[in-house]
Amino acid sequence: MDSHSGAPAEGEQRVPVEQVLNGLEVHPLEQGETALEAFVLLKVLDRDGDVTWSYRTTNRLSREELLGALIVQVDVLRKSLRDEWDDD
Repeated sequence: MDSHSGAPAEGEQRVPVEQVLNGLEVHPLEQGETALEAFVLLKVLDRDGDVTWSYRTTNRLSREELLGALIVQVDVLRKSLRDEWDDD
């Protein structure tokens, strides 16, 4: 993912998320929730037509917050997969 980091190139401006995710959809937030920051993991076709991974972050998301959120998601996914395995 090194060439597809979340950091914009020098002079590159941030754009509204709908411009980056044009045509993609996500589940809505729960009623009463307001989005504050985001980390988006993207499966993309690069300029050579190869599938690769990229990520983007919103402006104020700290590395510590991102690491904590990713650790929690990995643990939740690991438990879910383990529970599926145990059910068989």
